[in-house]
Amino acid sequence: MTSATAGKEMEIEILIEEGEPLGATPNDKLTITKVQEGTVAEGHLQVGDQILKLNGFPLNNANDFFRRLRFAPPVARLTILRGGEKARELATRVHIPADREKLIQRRDGYAYELAKLNWAPGGPKLGLGIKHYQNRVLVSRADPGSLAAACLQIGDHLIDIDGTPVTDKDVARDLLLKALQTKGEVASVIERPVSGEAKHWIQQALATQTAAPPSVQMNSDVRAIAARQRAALPAKATIVPKSILIKPGAAPPKNRRVVVAEKTNKEHMIASDNEGRNLRSVRK
Repeated sequence: MTSATAGKEMEIEILIEEGEPLGATPNDKLTITKVQEGTVAEGHLQVGDQILKLNGFPLNNANDFFRRLRFAPPVARLTILRGGEKARELATRVHIPADREKLIQRRDGYAYELAKLNWAPGGPKLGLGIKHYQNRVLVSRADPGSLAAACLQIGDHLIDIDGTPVTDKDVARDLLLKALQTKGEVASVIERPVSGEAKHWIQQALATQTAAPPSVQMNSDVRAIAARQRAALPAKATIVPKSILIKPGAAPPKNRRVVVAEKTNKEHMIASDNEGRNLRSVRK
């Protein structure tokens, strides 16, 4: 195929030793999103290349690719689709500025992209649900037809919001909404699981129930007593403040100050509920 839209199908060979990393990361569509410098993939694969076959075997997903790659040495023959509009679009999306690249701790089995959301009055709603898990903000919901669904997937890890690192869902939500309301756009570096192991970890993380604040319900008899006590209180009860500095009913003197006199000794006794035992003095 030579269409500018579809790209060109080609085959490349990469010499690879057993246990050696390829150095290229495909996403769930088997499109290369990262080529690491100094690896066997450098100079052979490009960001935007879509892998179709490995050593003649058609590939279904990224998990299938990683599994067959283990048995590829000494040569990995890749049938790829290069070029086209989708590849150029992806190359732009995965280009992460250097200052934001520093926020990423890259892991095998994950792809990294720069997701951009643009909002306009009267347009699609945000439609995003996020969850906090182990200092990560994970996408737990992306409503169909929403802004979120256009560039985010369930399980994506939001690493930053417009360059600000986020590890708490409330902070992430506030930054997202503020940016959309003030600028109409927001960009987030995301970590997306592509291997089977990574997707399994994300599924477990999303299924884990976050700890809720402890709540103990009172027994029925205690609630009844509390209700009677509330009913017995006057409608407008006036609370008279009490003071230890003035006598009851006396007007407070002017310029009254509390003075703490320093004693000569520097040791003080501390109280204890252990009766019959001698307490040790402690130095001030």
